[in-house]
Amino acid sequence: MQLVFGADWSGLNSRSGSSSMNANILSNFGLGLRGLYQDLTKEPVPDFLAVFIRELEDREQRANR
Repeated sequence: MQLVFGADWSGLNSRSGSSSMNANILSNFGLGLRGLYQDLTKEPVPDFLAVFIRELEDREQRANR
C-alpha cells in the first residue's frame, strides 16, 4: 500500500486554480485509488470472514431453491 503525505488539496475547489491542474490532480488521485483497490482485491479473504461468507452463500442458495 502506498501512502502520500503532504498533499495540498485546497486548490481543488478554488475558482482561481487551473482546471487542467485540477484534472491532473484528480487523475493521479484516481489512479492511486485504483491501484490500492487492485492490491486489496488480490488479498485473500481472512479466515474469520470466510466463515461468514460461506454462511451467506448457503443462505442465498437455500433462498433460491
